[in-house]
Amino acid sequence: MDNGGILPGRIEGKVTLRLRPSAPYSSELTANQIGVIADIAERYGSGVVHVTPRQTVEIPDVLSSCLEEVLQQLKGAGLSTGPIGRHLRNVIACSRWCLYNATAMDRMAKRLNDLYMGVVMPGKMVISLSGCDFSCVRSRTSDIGVIARVEIELTDRECKRCSLCVKEPLGCQVDAITITDEGVVIDTDRCVRCGFCTNICRPGTIRVRARSFDLFLGGKGGIRPREGVFYKSLSSEDSLLEEIERVIRWYREVAEEGERIADVFERQGGGPI
Repeated sequence: MDNGGILPGRIEGKVTLRLRPSAPYSSELTANQIGVIADIAERYGSGVVHVTPRQTVEIPDVLSSCLEEVLQQLKGAGLSTGPIGRHLRNVIACSRWCLYNATAMDRMAKRLNDLYMGVVMPGKMVISLSGCDFSCVRSRTSDIGVIARVEIELTDRECKRCSLCVKEPLGCQVDAITITDEGVVIDTDRCVRCGFCTNICRPGTIRVRARSFDLFLGGKGGIRPREGVFYKSLSSEDSLLEEIERVIRWYREVAEEGERIADVFERQGGGPI
């Protein structure tokens, strides 16, 4: 199975290149890298590029006869091709600039990409890391999904009733906060533990008490979509990485060719212990 990220084109003599930057981070591009991609698309392709759901970029209709020259230009810009097939797909994370991140997950995505990029799996595998419960990168429908959480608490600092935490556009998106004559009230049943309120509370009435990461396994999209099941909660990035590594080892040991984690669950009746 080719990991080169060079896909057959729809036109004879042409290929599609799937790209990922090796620096500064696998789902971010520098202005220079964007310029190189645009130049290659204009000179050797059809003048267009495609952004994939896995936060990679594809350049279609690249002339096969110019492939070596193109690959050298990409390498010089810190860009590489891949992955496809049974290799671990690009690990994606929410934007590190998102205000709603309970914890920015870009560092974890880079760590996982550095560890597993190019590793052959029994079947297709996708890992998605969400900074909060809005899960913009679809962590619940990935083979391995992570959602960052925070536990919040009220301090003894007096609420100034500025209402930033309840009014648009910065207010709580799930209406879990109410301002009363006595101060702030948090509806713990509504709260999704994104921690955004702690970012905008100027008096410091609301603060982060603890951070954690919920790990979901066995989700997938495609023609037979399935939502992943909650597996466990981890208290640190290091413990999360260790657990993901353990899950991947288990999967590679027990999965049959072509099986995804959801398929192993169905066949075995459960996941790693």
